[in-house]
Amino acid sequence: MDDGAHGELIRLDLAGRGLEETLHRIPLGTPASDGGMDEAMLQDLLFRHPRALPIASIDASYAGVVPVCKELHTSAGYVDAIYVNALGRLTLAEFKLWRNPQARREVIGQILDYAKELASWSYEDLQREVSKSLRRKGNALHELVSAAYPEVDEAAFVDNVSRHLKRGEFLLLIIGDGIREDVKNIIDFVQGHGGLHFNLALVEAALYRDKPDQVIVQPRIVTRTELVPRYTFDAGEFSGTSQDAASDGTELTDLELESRRFWAKVLEGFAFSDVSVDIPNVSKHSVISFKGGNPEVGNWVLWFNGFLQRKSPPCMGCYLACDRSNPRAMRVFESIKSDIDALGLEMGGDLEFWANKEQLPRIGFLRHERLPYGKREDSGDFRDSVQWMREKLDLLVSTIHPRLQRLLCGKE
Repeated sequence: MDDGAHGELIRLDLAGRGLEETLHRIPLGTPASDGGMDEAMLQDLLFRHPRALPIASIDASYAGVVPVCKELHTSAGYVDAIYVNALGRLTLAEFKLWRNPQARREVIGQILDYAKELASWSYEDLQREVSKSLRRKGNALHELVSAAYPEVDEAAFVDNVSRHLKRGEFLLLIIGDGIREDVKNIIDFVQGHGGLHFNLALVEAALYRDKPDQVIVQPRIVTRTELVPRYTFDAGEFSGTSQDAASDGTELTDLELESRRFWAKVLEGFAFSDVSVDIPNVSKHSVISFKGGNPEVGNWVLWFNGFLQRKSPPCMGCYLACDRSNPRAMRVFESIKSDIDALGLEMGGDLEFWANKEQLPRIGFLRHERLPYGKREDSGDFRDSVQWMREKLDLLVSTIHPRLQRLLCGKE
């Protein structure tokens, strides 16, 4: 354990009597009879008291969690604990003592396997396993949330959970008594090469004995990844990651090669007029994504996409989208939508509002003619498509992104 990660916890007497007491840290991995706490006790403690977890500091959109169940069964194994909030966002937690020789690479792969399994579930699948774990009938998941948040509408809650399951959007927590540097390096590797769709954090839980029946929990976020969302467009599902997944050595398909060739030309020497917006790496996917939010509310609660749609009707374009389960993001998006006529005059008369087949709202530009599909790089259609995408992306993002930031900060 890296005891230097936390300073001593000292109780001071403010009455001026000069009394002070250093609280003793509870050793994890030792029996309770010796004053310690094992993995099962740590799991039970932080399941019953989820406010002790620094979830809001990791991603505010997952805050306000309600404990659902322990040992949730999946085909990949049993999830130590699962939580959900009123927005239908799921948090999965694994509790590991880092001196355990298995709690190195295995724990990262383990929780990712659980998340990948849940991403294939429907709401009904999740509800069934929750009911089995709790041994109770009915919509136990919603009942638990509505007990804490009576205003939550059941239909909306089910829709939100279903959407997050389908997108594979989860907060993954690995909680232990000390994080080793090699584990941090593993996360850097996974984030850089694995195209994660999950927000994953390593949390060190320092526990101190206050009184015989009281414990002080001092959580520390050691490291975390940034959520990379998955989106659904008319052409089907794709990853919003900006990394080119060909780095794993797999051979790209013809369509992936075509997409990468197009985005490589679009991003060649490209920069936004709003220089605060980061440029992603070239992607093999039909989409390329840019953050529209901020760290306070979540970098991906609002985002911009450039996309290629090959299925009928074939088109290409770019747009602003938002996470509909985030009320603040929805208010900002609706504010932009309400000014679409004025923005259209500022940006050009072809600015549009539309909804895809899943009724997800978009604001942006569409092009239906002279598309780049199947064209040589030196063809006129390909060059025109690249130039159109560069111009429209810059126009859309550089005009709207500054306003998003002002709205998110309450300055408009």
